[in-house]
Amino acid sequence: MKPELRREQILRAATSVFAAKGYHRASVSDIIAAAGVARGTFYLYFEGKREIFAELVDVLTVRLINCMKRVDLGPAAPPWPEQLRMNVLHIATILAEERELTQMLYNHALGLDEDFDRKIREFYQNLTNRVEGAFRLGQEMGLLRPELHTRLATYHVIGSVKEVIYHLAKGGDLDLTVEAMVNELLSYYNLGLLKSQPKPQTAKPPRKK
Repeated sequence: MKPELRREQILRAATSVFAAKGYHRASVSDIIAAAGVARGTFYLYFEGKREIFAELVDVLTVRLINCMKRVDLGPAAPPWPEQLRMNVLHIATILAEERELTQMLYNHALGLDEDFDRKIREFYQNLTNRVEGAFRLGQEMGLLRPELHTRLATYHVIGSVKEVIYHLAKGGDLDLTVEAMVNELLSYYNLGLLKSQPKPQTAKPPRKK
């Protein structure tokens, strides 16, 4: 097997083990058994489970950041609500595709491993900064409420989306496709985030004399 394929095999096995047992209870032996490789082969590619976890989180972070596109208000661009919907749909699709990794990130326990804790905080900080930056840009463009507290809104959105994605990832009781879930979430957030549009003026009836 080619080295890059063997490496991917070990990463996939580690993801399954982490999702099933949690990072702290998972061992290198568990990963080796799940991957079906020799211990010596494992150490050709990774020093230990911490290195594997860091790589999995880094790859997911890059995928999420790269899928978020800046809203374009140019005349040839699609309507901005559709651009927003596609951004959210791309994020949700990636998280749904990475079901096991999503479950692992959700079920982490902090306070047991300093390096693990730092990696988790780094992941959510990157995501928080990216989403809040998008909210501030939306305010500058006049799309979102100018008085919106962007950091609070960011925590609200990430927290609630995280919960919904987790239930989708573990095959819970949400009988929805990813696209249907995104449409429902956006209809919910539109009520609290978007700048209200002025109501069209209607002609007043003539006053009776």
